[in-house]
Amino acid sequence: MQTLVDFLAFRHFISPAVLPVCYVLGAAGIPFGVWLAVQRMVPFLGKQAAGPYRSGAEDAPAPRYRGRILFWCTLLFVVAEILWRILFEYLAAFLQMRDALLILANIQ
Repeated sequence: MQTLVDFLAFRHFISPAVLPVCYVLGAAGIPFGVWLAVQRMVPFLGKQAAGPYRSGAEDAPAPRYRGRILFWCTLLFVVAEILWRILFEYLAAFLQMRDALLILANIQ
């Protein structure tokens, strides 16, 4: 019963156990998010291309834009993964600092 009270009073954190799971789920979900962003961006870029550059399909991007699209999507993926990693490193560091301060204060 005391463990439940400690959990509900935020004296015991579940974050150290849950943090790696959330990180892996998010890191695996980022490619899906980038894919969704690309799916929304491609028709917009296709409409921006001039008539002679269209490849027949109304929403298809011009061949000269494909390299740019690939570059920006790759950049978006890398930046998103790095920012996701930084976020979780800060969260882990915060929990480690909290544990160290509790040891120093002899509360634990």
